[in-house]
Amino acid sequence: MTTADASRESILRLNDALHAFVDVDAESALRQSEAGSLCGWSIAIKDNFDIAGKIVGVGAPMFATRRATGSATAVQRLIAGGAQIVGRAQMVELAFGGWGINAALGSPRNPWDGYTRRVAGGSSSGAAVAVAARMTRAALGSDTAGSIRMPAALCGVTGLKTSFGLIPVDGVFPLAPSYDTVGPIARSASDCATLFEALTQSTLASTSATKRWRIRLLDPADYPVQLEPDVQQALDQARAVFERLGSPSSKRTPPFALADLTRDAGILISSEAWSIHQERFENEPQAFGLDVRRRLEQARTTDFAMVASARRLRTETSQRFQDWLQEDEVLLLPTVHCTAPPLDAVSDRIPPLGQFTRWVNHVGGCALSLPAGLDRRGLPTSIQLVGRAGTESLLLRLGCAFQEATNWHQIEPDLAWASAP
Repeated sequence: MTTADASRESILRLNDALHAFVDVDAESALRQSEAGSLCGWSIAIKDNFDIAGKIVGVGAPMFATRRATGSATAVQRLIAGGAQIVGRAQMVELAFGGWGINAALGSPRNPWDGYTRRVAGGSSSGAAVAVAARMTRAALGSDTAGSIRMPAALCGVTGLKTSFGLIPVDGVFPLAPSYDTVGPIARSASDCATLFEALTQSTLASTSATKRWRIRLLDPADYPVQLEPDVQQALDQARAVFERLGSPSSKRTPPFALADLTRDAGILISSEAWSIHQERFENEPQAFGLDVRRRLEQARTTDFAMVASARRLRTETSQRFQDWLQEDEVLLLPTVHCTAPPLDAVSDRIPPLGQFTRWVNHVGGCALSLPAGLDRRGLPTSIQLVGRAGTESLLLRLGCAFQEATNWHQIEPDLAWASAP
């Protein structure tokens, strides 16, 4: 058996337990470069990126026979960098959901708990699970409202939400075009930086000393939802790490309420999703899963004036964000307010997962999610560094410094349960 065959067999065995992959044979349709910064890297591709000749189902039964005629630019750039595309990762139906649940095709299992089936976060659920379980070195995902950062947070890996328009989205099935972005999920900020350069075909700007940059925090009274105690503790400890590294921190009240931005983003994302799916939904509503159907039904009846108001306020708020957060500042927040809940505990009665992520897409910022500890049950906690558009170099530099001072990103889930007979 070749090394490649052994690797594939290992992925297939884990996939039986974790359900991270839709297809582990995608590399057969691609020609891998023999040179580049990604040579030797195994990468999973979220199932909303076109891969030439492959069925790309977008997590939806209705697209079970949808075959791509070409490959997304982002995929092509990874291949040109030497990456080995090992398969397509499972995702939430049509990328429309934050918990990582896909009732029709199967929900990837969070690898950190072998006893209780816990959510992995979404919509890039399988991508984060594949990286966390060391099935692949990295993955390519999309982020419309936190879809890279939320699963990265719950699965204990690193995820980068890039600035809007920085990485081409052609060949990526859209959810909400004015919010959709492309980015990497990896084990470390250093790996995310390498992937970022390959995906943008650029070199990261040099940022010298960590102490040049200031850390901003919000008062808990400004949080859109209360944090679990272990998440708050991880945030406090991360703040202390950055201060030891020379980055002073202070609290600062934003000129907007995160809860308001989260609400407005939800209105606009749903409105754009409705525009994409309206014709299909009106002709065949039963083709959509129950969760997506509910969201589209709600979008269908949303008052046009409400949508217009949210769109107008988005422009104003984006400018306020740019003015409020200075070029030498980064906002330190939790990525999500909780650690991974059991799959059967998710309901409309608990706060949505994207309370701290969705607003970043709304104002056009960029953000880096970093593992920041384990809670009392051994589940990952996470922090998020948020910057103005185009400040990925700063976020990645600070993320690398944080991970040089901590080892949370190096801790792996115990997967003995997954290989047990």
